[in-house]
Amino acid sequence: MANHEPVNHALEAERGDTPLLPSERMWGFWEFTYANSALAIATWAFLIGGATALFVGPKEGIAAIVIGNILGVLLATFSTCVPCGKYGTEQFTFLRSMFGGNGSRLVYVLAVVFLTMGWLAVLGLMFGRSIDGLTGLLSEHKTDPNGWIVLASGFFAILLTGIVVAKGPTSIKVFNTIVAPALIVIMGVMLYMILSKHSFAELMALPALDAPFDDKRVNFMIAVEVNMAAGFSWWPYIGNLARLSKNQRTAFWPNIIGIFAAASLGEVVGLLAASALGDSDPTVWMTHIGGLTFGVIALGFVAFANVTSMINILYTSIVGLRQLAGRKLREMSWELLVVLFCITPMAIVLFAPGIYDGFFIFLVWTSALNSALAGIGIADYFFLRRQRLNLRHLYASEGVSPFRFWKGFNPIALVALVAGFAIYVVVFNPQTLANTTFFTFATASLPSCLLAGLIHYGLTRALARQLGWGAYPKRDDSKTEALGLNAKGYSNE
Repeated sequence: MANHEPVNHALEAERGDTPLLPSERMWGFWEFTYANSALAIATWAFLIGGATALFVGPKEGIAAIVIGNILGVLLATFSTCVPCGKYGTEQFTFLRSMFGGNGSRLVYVLAVVFLTMGWLAVLGLMFGRSIDGLTGLLSEHKTDPNGWIVLASGFFAILLTGIVVAKGPTSIKVFNTIVAPALIVIMGVMLYMILSKHSFAELMALPALDAPFDDKRVNFMIAVEVNMAAGFSWWPYIGNLARLSKNQRTAFWPNIIGIFAAASLGEVVGLLAASALGDSDPTVWMTHIGGLTFGVIALGFVAFANVTSMINILYTSIVGLRQLAGRKLREMSWELLVVLFCITPMAIVLFAPGIYDGFFIFLVWTSALNSALAGIGIADYFFLRRQRLNLRHLYASEGVSPFRFWKGFNPIALVALVAGFAIYVVVFNPQTLANTTFFTFATASLPSCLLAGLIHYGLTRALARQLGWGAYPKRDDSKTEALGLNAKGYSNE
């Protein structure tokens, strides 16, 4: 019996039931970089680049891609990867420290269930359209964005994703290691081919495809916001990927190389191609860049790049679900949970494929939530807890944990979340693109992130300690913190 305990504990740790010890973490610097690159480079990177081309030309677009992505990725990384990489905790289990047990469940439903099922459907349809484009290249088949090939291929993509995730993180690691380097090479070749047909000066002089406003500042800031939304869109997923990394440093830097750099490269390719060819849909312009042979290869790899992204986000979602669900759901097998989670995205692919055409609006709406969540996470972990967390409190039963707050909810964090979301929509409405003058100077994501963080910090300092909520350290705890202990003498490590 004893011989099996280490194996069982490792399996439980991989699936989020317990914190991962350093010896149980499978991803070094390059493995996590491959995982992030495979997550970032998919058809959505090209679509975001194409969406950027709608508002600004390539010169302003490249600046918008770099500025938006680096800000979004950094804020999402600090709020999730740094603490999860330090303690090896599952991301939504970690959220108990700021939202409470029931509050973290609510955030999971908002940030993962609704959004991830939507992303899986969108990525599945992207896979389907790539396969449809391949079929059109190799035969006389006329492509149809909502035809049976697209729907059947999208269904297959989700099925393949479920099979890989059901086998666990080891199979994900192998899949990422193979696909990610190939995708980087293909991106480089695409960029070369675009530049070989159009001079750099010619590309930089191209106008926006469909600028909605006469004021160029507004169009540029919308382009920045789209890309910042892309950076923040990783918030629900990268924490659970970072917990598999060897240490805190490894949990941080691969996000800059893998997610920021790789996604930015894909978006720049999409921006330049859309601007030069006049179409923002990558499954259309990709076939015109390098001829038949390269088009077939590129579309094939990009199709499966969608699957790598789907695999990573599905894995992190199932890990979170197992920690937050009721007892009956927790007792279900890992494989059955994967199957159940995939049913809704499959149904969306088959019966609501129009979600693909609303990709840009869907993306920006996610930032209204994720930017506020990032602000709360940074304020709580870095400024209120000073980067120290008692794991015994985190994994204690809800009835006795100081993270119970009020009936399992932290009203302070929820107020901050609503305020951050509200200020986002007031400053910039993703549905109508209506915006205020303030938006042209500050974007919408940054005010959302800042306001949510400030409200959480201020109300926590004013109320939480007096109410006995959250086991936040007192000012005179600095000496015990320096020794790595909390107020009750438990190790914070």
